[in-house]
Amino acid sequence: MNKIQMNDEILNHSYGVRIEGGHTVFSVWAPLSDDVKVCIYKTARDIRRKTHAMVNQNGIWTLSLEGDFTGKFYTYLIDGYEVIDPYVHSCSGNSTKGAILDARQVNPEGFLDHKKPKPVDRLDAILYEVHVKDFSIDHGMPFKHKGKYLAFTEKGLTFEGHKIGIDHLVELGVTHVHLLPVFDFITVNDYDDDDYNWGYDPYLFNCPEGSYALKPDDPKSRILELKQLIQSIHEAGMHVVLDVVYNHTYFGGTSNFERLMPGIFHRRTDDGHYHNGSGCGNEVQTEHPFVGKFILDSLKFWLEVYQVDGFRFDLMALYDINFVKVMSDSLKAIKPDIMLYGEPWTGGPSGLDYDLQMTKGKQRDTFVSLFNDDFRNAIKGSNDGSDLGFLGGIYRKQDVYAGCFGSIKFNDDIMGFAKYAHETVNYVSSHDNLILIDKFSKADYHRPFEEKQNMSASALALVILSFGVPFIQAGTEFLRSKYGDHNSYKSSAYINRMHWSYKRDHRHVFDFVKNLIEFRHSQKVYNLDSDKDIKKVIHMYDDIEGVVRYRIESPYKSDYKSIYIAYNGTDKVKTFDVTGYKIHIDGALYYKDQCEIRDGILHLPRYASVILIKEI
Repeated sequence: MNKIQMNDEILNHSYGVRIEGGHTVFSVWAPLSDDVKVCIYKTARDIRRKTHAMVNQNGIWTLSLEGDFTGKFYTYLIDGYEVIDPYVHSCSGNSTKGAILDARQVNPEGFLDHKKPKPVDRLDAILYEVHVKDFSIDHGMPFKHKGKYLAFTEKGLTFEGHKIGIDHLVELGVTHVHLLPVFDFITVNDYDDDDYNWGYDPYLFNCPEGSYALKPDDPKSRILELKQLIQSIHEAGMHVVLDVVYNHTYFGGTSNFERLMPGIFHRRTDDGHYHNGSGCGNEVQTEHPFVGKFILDSLKFWLEVYQVDGFRFDLMALYDINFVKVMSDSLKAIKPDIMLYGEPWTGGPSGLDYDLQMTKGKQRDTFVSLFNDDFRNAIKGSNDGSDLGFLGGIYRKQDVYAGCFGSIKFNDDIMGFAKYAHETVNYVSSHDNLILIDKFSKADYHRPFEEKQNMSASALALVILSFGVPFIQAGTEFLRSKYGDHNSYKSSAYINRMHWSYKRDHRHVFDFVKNLIEFRHSQKVYNLDSDKDIKKVIHMYDDIEGVVRYRIESPYKSDYKSIYIAYNGTDKVKTFDVTGYKIHIDGALYYKDQCEIRDGILHLPRYASVILIKEI
């Protein structure tokens, strides 16, 4: 089936529904079907339909109906099965019918020419990953639109004098708001505000998720409100990154892709079974020309129609490297400052040859950055286990140094996967697995909470102060917990919510992280990208057990003359000579004995970090 003859007509055709010249035109590729009809419904919940036969030419089925059918709903009836158009822009509540509309024509006031933030170099980016519902669902907080897109438009909100919501993001200093999936996913009831899922169960890839909209049955509501979210973030000076999940489909054999294009969209074994490199039952065959077209069409759609600023790719090793290169070049041509990054692994054995998988090392010359799990594990240990890493006294300093220096080849002992620092996304936690404070709690439940707080703060310091692209999971800047739930993808909103009261309780942690971000943005040296330039400015020390420390001698006059960064990964105070330096940011947040210099000797408390500077 996969040997269907492809040609330029198929690959250059515009699919979906469009309104033009007083007609409503439908188009779908169904190369093996003998009969395809369009079913028209007057309302979202209508069970009566009117069917219209489509015309087949080279497997492209089309129908042109006189009149503008905007506001009505449609499906395709194909060989006895009723399916939703994969190219649909919106749908009814719970994704039962496609909506006849063009998302390009559905815009909130001022959206088309709204003020966008200035382009930023990716090495100036601070990525902040957040789930739409987590952001505002806490019932003790003054959000009007709890759990909805529009919560991101609510300004001026506080809790006991502390900024929350979008004002918190501005105060923190992040540059890119990474939204967990906002395309239509299938397992949440759009009408139940208590229902929950992260959204990695994709169904309609070009349609916004309905459960975040005020009116799920109004197909314009989800479009307008998502665009309002994007406009609000832009006007607050930040960029928007969408988390996209093209690596698998929620449904396999019953998916709209499989009904319309049997054997095209999913990788199969020789005996016809689905490969399962996603761990979700199937994996998408990105190397097929039409599949590549669909994904690229979709990415361009979000980039141009919703004016987003980048994409994060789930399980990116399931994408073939040839597609990634084409995709990257195509999107960069549209938006030169686009942010592209993804996970360089699969969720299980894949049907894609390993040499073609987008794994670490293959990102070179693609303009795509990859999550650095080596650095993550070196800092904290495994994601969900009770083991620890450097922050816990475990000797993994070489891996930590590599991460600090942008995962370039620094010397024969310290090297990572990157050719340039921008290729590494540095992080210590994300939506998957234990959130940061819960990881340190599991590793040693009886450890004093003060120590776990310092470990969390130092872990974020390692992320923010290292060469490369920093990534922060929402709420870790004020010690957000998920009560030890390591896989909360369908847990309650209560478990997953942002604990905004924690910002009050752990304000000193927030202020520390905020100061780190301000410091990074103030120093031009962090824009250095090549191994040659980075090696030239760093002087490394490796003579004290459990301590990572190095100097940065910036070539830029606007920077401090010399920056000295140190981390203590142990539960003992460490001392060393820092003559000529003064403390700029003290990362010993919880002890009576703060970082201090006595007679040129720095006393660095347990699990603490410090930035020292020399101005002249």
